Amino acid sequence: MTIWILALVFLGASAGLNLRLGVIRATFSFIGILVAMLFAGALGSLLKPLLPHIKIENPTLIWLLAPFVGFVIILILFKIAGFFIQWKVDLFYKYKAGDLRLALWQRMNSRVGLCVGLFNGTAYLILISFIIYNFSYWSTQIASSSNETKAMRLINQMGRDLATTGLAKTARSVVLMPDMYYKLADLAGLLRQNPQLNDRLESYPAFLSLAERDDLKQLGQNNSFQSAWKNRAPIAQLLNDSQAKTMLQNNDLTAMISGILQTDWDDLNGYLKTGKSPKYDPIKILGRWDFNVSVTINLFRQARPNIQPNAMRAARAWMTEAYADTTFMAGADGEALLKDLPHLKIQPNQPPVTEKATWKGQWKNNGTNYDLSLKSNGQSKPMTAHTDGQRLTLQSGNDSFVFDRQD
Repeated sequence: MTIWILALVFLGASAGLNLRLGVIRATFSFIGILVAMLFAGALGSLLKPLLPHIKIENPTLIWLLAPFVGFVIILILFKIAGFFIQWKVDLFYKYKAGDLRLALWQRMNSRVGLCVGLFNGTAYLILISFIIYNFSYWSTQIASSSNETKAMRLINQMGRDLATTGLAKTARSVVLMPDMYYKLADLAGLLRQNPQLNDRLESYPAFLSLAERDDLKQLGQNNSFQSAWKNRAPIAQLLNDSQAKTMLQNNDLTAMISGILQTDWDDLNGYLKTGKSPKYDPIKILGRWDFNVSVTINLFRQARPNIQPNAMRAARAWMTEAYADTTFMAGADGEALLKDLPHLKIQPNQPPVTEKATWKGQWKNNGTNYDLSLKSNGQSKPMTAHTDGQRLTLQSGNDSFVFDRQD
């Protein structure tokens, strides 16, 4: 219903306006619409570097505004040209052609202008349908709650009406949007409607290193945002969160995520549905690992068969407490992260102090095992690792550290 009302408004307004403006201005406007549709993207790409200078810095907003501004500029140029030509022709018929030719020209000018105006109205209707379709493709998936704003609910209703009337196919074919645009909307909708998939997304091997970034960790620890997301709060509430805004405005982060999605799209979709990654599952070191205290203590004791019972009990008590928070992460980008690895700091005439450090570096496959090169506070720690996919053992000199894969 909304689309038919919109059609009547555009066709009626355009026909009435061009009945008054005349055939020449109406024709130039129609040609301008067609040319602007073809070249708005190209002109918009030239305008993108200029928008940050007028305080428009959000990459999504730049992406949307640049072609729109390009479209308006081209259309205005054609309208200006049509105005001057129409003015010249009107002057000719008014002062040089005679009364009869003037009357015939005025009648033909207005009536044909009305007809061309219908074409203009149709073109505008298709353009607005294109905008509605591409906005509603996102909004109907991520903002379908009845708690959304009236504007959002109206866009959703228009999107559904487009599909009902069949104009959705026409709207999508007007300008070819990148396939990734629709894929991202499908992914956002899947995650929005299934909040339980967020943990699986975070554990996808290509995203493991990203999840260790401070800004993403802060967003994950933002209880109000996480609660709003799980309860499917209005999308405006989520986007107005200060941490979410900061993340969306981080061009490097958004470019990095976009690159991963484009590279691993099919694999990621399969992983979200099945929990299996054909691309990354064969690389067994990838993932997050929790320290296994009991197995590590057994290896510690086996490496020291002559250790005294009292010393072993003390070592067991210390390791149980000190390694409680130790974890290991290996990302698909080759990043390795050994967090909260403890060591005893011994100083003369003072009791030993347990200190923890996080070691960062890279891992490499050396055939059957993996080589790790880790650094912390200017110190280096080479290690080797081997795993069967469920249990991981890190070897550093005579020390062995055993981890179990996180569920």
